[in-house]
Amino acid sequence: MALLEVKNVEKVYIDGEVKTPAVKDVSFAIERGEFVSIMGPSGSGKSTLLHIIGFLDRQTNGQYFFDGKAMDDYSEDGLAHIRNKKMGFIFQSFNLLPRATVLENVKLPLLYSGTKEDLWDDMARKAIESVGLSHRTNHIAAKLSGGEKQRVAIARALVNDPNVIFADEPTGNLDSKSGEQVMEMIKKLHDEGHTVILITHETYTAEYANRIIKLYDGLVESDEKVIRRTNNGNNGHFSK
Repeated sequence: MALLEVKNVEKVYIDGEVKTPAVKDVSFAIERGEFVSIMGPSGSGKSTLLHIIGFLDRQTNGQYFFDGKAMDDYSEDGLAHIRNKKMGFIFQSFNLLPRATVLENVKLPLLYSGTKEDLWDDMARKAIESVGLSHRTNHIAAKLSGGEKQRVAIARALVNDPNVIFADEPTGNLDSKSGEQVMEMIKKLHDEGHTVILITHETYTAEYANRIIKLYDGLVESDEKVIRRTNNGNNGHFSK
């Protein structure tokens, strides 16, 4: 059974009498342990699709199944519980609390998890250690570099040991070196067994995955495996 599956999913935004289709009849499945890039230019529907499969929005038509259960069968509280316990999110803009410490930011998902509070510090410190930021544990988030902020966001996404990690343009606000370090870290998460879904408009970033789903104008243009990836010596870029 696939971890997640979308069947003929559509999303239409309605403003008065104006209907704007953002996602059109999209179908695919993602198995546990896959690393999949959903790629497309601005306006292709990839962010809308992320919001649906990440339980941040509901589709207009079609069906979405997560872990064998239809999204429509979940209550709003049920959706919130799944987002917190089974999904981790990494965003382009980091979404950190600027005046909070690294430790406090990473602990945030645990506030709503039902996990006993006396376990929070140890869980957060373990996640921080996994991204190589133990020496920044008590630093204020606003004083970190962009690359460090994204690594904190990765630690926060990991703290509940989720089934799937969604990375939405995770290198978009980073320089090329920091972006490459973040992508290597995300690849390592996949190598360790996590399911990773990457949203990106960059071919270089997309090719870290083992499979690329390309969207254009809300439609699936292609869905292909990355046959092989070799470092061609050109600033760390990869080719199929």
